[in-house]
Amino acid sequence: MSTLKEFKAARGRMVAEKYNADLIVATLPENIFYYSGFFPMGMSHLYSTEGFLVYNPYTEKSAIVTSVSDVPTVLEQSYVDEIYGVGGFNFYMPLLGKDAFTDKLDRAIKTRYPSAVDAAIAACKSLAPDARTIILDESRIMVGNWKRFTDGMPGVNFIPGVEPFKEIRYIKHEEEIELLRRSANITEEAFFEAVKMIKPGVSEYDIAMAFNREVSARGAEPYFFVVTCDERAAYSDTCYLESQIVKPGSVLRFDMGCIYKHYRSDIARTVVVGRNEKAENAYAATLAGEAAAIAAIKPGITAGEVFEIAESVTQKNGLPHYKRHHTGHGIGMATYDAPSIVPGSTVPLEEGMTLCIETPYYEIGWGGVQVEDTIVVRKDGAEYLTKSSRELIFVEG
Repeated sequence: MSTLKEFKAARGRMVAEKYNADLIVATLPENIFYYSGFFPMGMSHLYSTEGFLVYNPYTEKSAIVTSVSDVPTVLEQSYVDEIYGVGGFNFYMPLLGKDAFTDKLDRAIKTRYPSAVDAAIAACKSLAPDARTIILDESRIMVGNWKRFTDGMPGVNFIPGVEPFKEIRYIKHEEEIELLRRSANITEEAFFEAVKMIKPGVSEYDIAMAFNREVSARGAEPYFFVVTCDERAAYSDTCYLESQIVKPGSVLRFDMGCIYKHYRSDIARTVVVGRNEKAENAYAATLAGEAAAIAAIKPGITAGEVFEIAESVTQKNGLPHYKRHHTGHGIGMATYDAPSIVPGSTVPLEEGMTLCIETPYYEIGWGGVQVEDTIVVRKDGAEYLTKSSRELIFVEG
């Protein structure tokens, strides 16, 4: 089996050849990380901050464009070939001439660029002086800077890179699959610890804080947690409230995930406090739809066919009015990776794709239920990465 780095190189080469591109330029932090090993923390929290990763898929050479303040971390964690520092950030370096790392840092920041775009243009010219077509990820570049970039390289054809990067990350290496498995399992473990506190009198907020503590205790980062109780369970991706209190007969819909070593999880479960016949019937229908969709997954089936199975089976099992715009999505370093499980999609599923399959039901004025699991497409069908029971969960009321 190829190494992860070899696998990523092959994915990049394949997509570059498809688009006849000479260079691939990333701006999304996850895409930068994919080809550098460096995750730009500043970019992930300050959305006006820009940086670039320039990658030549034929030579496998790469260059990072980032604030000078990030360069020590780049030197520590990244495997890029060139560093282009931006801005006037300063380090005091009393060990200069006496310490190898200090000397390396000093050399890396000797040349500074006034803007990330200026640096990225220089990096492109260094890695592919005769480039004629460049894939440029538009995820995190302002419109004015896109124009500055393209104006600064006359004669070069620029292709928007969001879709090409989705194609690069479409299929996961086994190392990535194991990280996704662990991310999903941490979410499950944290959730079932939080379930232990569910009883009449606790709030959505109390449950959410318990989940976040459990995620952190397992070495992952809390990312999102939707806990909706009773009529709020019909609200899709919403906040949790201190004022929404669990009661006997309450229905709680959970949609949640964490980040483990840059890889995300997204699963859903439903809890009933005591008994609730309507919720039990609705959940049975959605579980049947999810199970049928996952059972049908194999290489070659289209995303649209999986959608039709999920929706139609849910309808036939007690929710004839059930209607969805999607019943799943890819997952990786982004919660919504390609492909999307949407009606009419002709995208064939391939071995190595990792997907979340879901069949949520939202009824305004009453509430909602949801089940969602993560799977990987194998040559003989789907393998679950989630490991917990998918049955409706009952707690004493």
